[in-house]
Amino acid sequence: MGNLFQKAIAKQKQFYIYELIKTGMFTDISSLTQWTVKELRHEYERNVLQRKKKKIGG
Repeated sequence: MGNLFQKAIAKQKQFYIYELIKTGMFTDISSLTQWTVKELRHEYERNVLQRKKKKIGG
């Protein structure tokens, strides 16, 4: 079961890294891979909210 958990965490990290790179605000993948899932999720959620505000306001 530990192996499945590690795979799930790795998939989560890949998702958040990919989404953050898509925003164009981050270009260095190697630094993002050192972040925790919590840090990545926080930054992702912050960026999603910013994009929604720009979309509504702009």
